Amino acid sequence: MAQSSSDPGNEPASDPQIVPFKAVYLDSEGSISIRSISDLYKPELPSQFLIRVEYSAINPGDLRHFHMGLHSFVMGYDYVGTVVSTHPDSSSDFPFKKGDAVMGMTFPGHARPISHGAHQAYLLADLSHNLTFHRPKSFPAIEAVGFTSPVQTAADAIFNILGIGLPSADLDGDDPSEKALLIWGGASALGWASIQLAKAAGFKCIFTTASRKSHAALREIRNSAKKQGIILSLAFDTVCKGTGIFEPPVGAEEGNPKQLVDFAKSTPSLTKSALSEGVVERGEAKLASSLPILQDSEFLFVLFSRKWAGEEGKHPGWWQRQEKVVSWVSENHEAVWKPMPVKVVDNAEESVKAIQAVFDGKYSLLKVLLKHPLT
Repeated sequence: MAQSSSDPGNEPASDPQIVPFKAVYLDSEGSISIRSISDLYKPELPSQFLIRVEYSAINPGDLRHFHMGLHSFVMGYDYVGTVVSTHPDSSSDFPFKKGDAVMGMTFPGHARPISHGAHQAYLLADLSHNLTFHRPKSFPAIEAVGFTSPVQTAADAIFNILGIGLPSADLDGDDPSEKALLIWGGASALGWASIQLAKAAGFKCIFTTASRKSHAALREIRNSAKKQGIILSLAFDTVCKGTGIFEPPVGAEEGNPKQLVDFAKSTPSLTKSALSEGVVERGEAKLASSLPILQDSEFLFVLFSRKWAGEEGKHPGWWQRQEKVVSWVSENHEAVWKPMPVKVVDNAEESVKAIQAVFDGKYSLLKVLLKHPLT
């Protein structure tokens, strides 16, 4: 079922409680199933608050995280919804209250509590994660749902790892007005967000491609930069395909489960090959990747949030920069943000198929959403 951003479904649901409700669950074997949740979740800590989910967004990470060793939880990260309740002992200055329209993402974790998944009608958010934001009234729910994780992740790549500034969001850094940026995988949600943040930052030139097999596109990028007199030294691989890292085994011989990988054909290798001649050798290249690249240490792994134990010490101020970007883009979304076209799924069994299809890369330039409660 497809739905446009002008659909009345953008508005918060009027029903206060829908119990039981359906949740999309990932088990220890990597199988996706539908579970019925009979009891409404309740905030157990003063930092927690209950959200009625209107839409959740499907991401490749929903299933990819199984290949990272994460499972046994209700799936889903990005969501929009309405605050239903807070903990009785929450502080008087608690930033969220009943009825607030919010958007955000849930914190990943192996066997996390089922109340923390986004692919269900209700979830518990936690203030300590800094992953929930107020949704401006002018920002339709159906456009905001697939916003937080790609924007926050793209912000880590562009404004942290690549070191670019965004003065309008109070971020210092390099001036990109005479710089070029390559975004490999521009048709993905992360690539889509990265292109728009790069435009907002003011890059002189933004190159993008959507095919891992497009050697012709690679040559065209390099030649175009050369003709324009631009040194292309900055790149972000948003898809990281063909590395054998957090991917199901492909091409493995019978009886040998080891992944057979030709790294030269991977998207990180192609991305690096597209840079201007000599920049890698001179140490001028800056490379960001959406997954860790074990075969090439010059790629730095981006994170959806730098607010992890240990990360704040390694990179002080980085998670605050990510948060500033999310807030700035949401507040100025009408001027700087163009939402992806969407497909909305409201049936539980169809949601299972959609999650697999997104992981398999079957959708391009399209964000697939789940409308809750699932039927």
